[in-house]
Amino acid sequence: MKKNIIYVVCFGLIILFLTNCEEEKINVQYPTDNIAPQQVKNVRVENLPGSVKLTYDLPDEQDLLYVKAEYPVSSGENGEKKVSAFSNTMLIKGFGKSQKLTIQLISVDKSLNESEPVTVEIEPEDSPIYEIFNSMEVFTAFGGFTIEWDNPLNENIIVEILEADSTSGFYNFMDIVHSAQINGTHSVRGLDSTYITVAVFLKDTYDNYTDTLQVSLKPYFEERVPLNNMRALPIPPYFELFGAGRDATLMFDDTSSSMYIRAGNPNGYMPWFTIDMGVKSVLSRFVHFHRPGYEWTLHNMREFEVWGTNSATTAAEHNRLPEEWREDPEWTLLGHFKSVRPSGGTVGEPPTSEDMEFIAAGEEFEFPLGLPAVQFLRFNIISTWSNSTGFQSPRAILYGQVEK
Repeated sequence: MKKNIIYVVCFGLIILFLTNCEEEKINVQYPTDNIAPQQVKNVRVENLPGSVKLTYDLPDEQDLLYVKAEYPVSSGENGEKKVSAFSNTMLIKGFGKSQKLTIQLISVDKSLNESEPVTVEIEPEDSPIYEIFNSMEVFTAFGGFTIEWDNPLNENIIVEILEADSTSGFYNFMDIVHSAQINGTHSVRGLDSTYITVAVFLKDTYDNYTDTLQVSLKPYFEERVPLNNMRALPIPPYFELFGAGRDATLMFDDTSSSMYIRAGNPNGYMPWFTIDMGVKSVLSRFVHFHRPGYEWTLHNMREFEVWGTNSATTAAEHNRLPEEWREDPEWTLLGHFKSVRPSGGTVGEPPTSEDMEFIAAGEEFEFPLGLPAVQFLRFNIISTWSNSTGFQSPRAILYGQVEK
């Protein structure tokens, strides 16, 4: 009896192991015959960017398990795709440059007998990465450079950025970006204002590569706006600072708690507030972080404006509503910005690992070139990620060229 129990336990463990190791969620029975199933028929081909969609008529087989496709991939190896007998459609992805290829479709029954293959000719369109690469541009920026591209199909792409070694001529790794943004953008910062040569190329998740875009550029000089003379001006009477966040400059302080404007003012106004930087600066960029645990939700700003002035009197006035003070010629609109999730996710969707990696580094908003040097900044919050009337910022950093 004890021996039988051991056999049963071992057999169960083997079955459990095999089940967990399966790549395809397809159940296999013990073979009951060795009769090959019939082939699929009437195969229709739809060639798509980097992929192909196959539709076919399933054979009349009571024990049909799945249809398998075998095909060549860019690496020179063979790819394989399985689709259960509950579907007559197969989408195969991962092709690179457009070319004529052959696919073999094989019917497989529950005894793992295979039919004779049906050979189908396909000609997938170019992978989307090549069109994305053609749209790519590199711009000189403060403290580095910015790369922009169009990704209309929301493809998951990898952008690799290299720097040429002026001595050896070889390229050294600089940065890597994973993105599915429709309007992609990424900046490399922290560089000296000296000429460098950078190279950029794309690849997809199937190891298809584009050519390399090579650009020589000289980053504009920038520095972090100092904090020692920064002070907060009184907030408008329509709002209330909440909890420990009782100073608008706390959002720029690396060591203090966050700034927090309570939600729910009776007028339904969106917050605005003003700070005195204590120095005049031509701003280059604004880096903002979300409250940990509340990324892309709650009172994190989604759309906002930054205004600037050198008039202490204008900056101190805080009773007028935005539709009034925005018309004041003493105020200059420095930038209108929107927070964008790199995954393309919308409100209420949980953040992806790509979103979290992005926001951990800080979301960057770049000011346009040609702005005047200003001392006073007004932040006008247009919307938050939860459409609340509150605002919270645990940390932000300002960069620019400070007047000495």
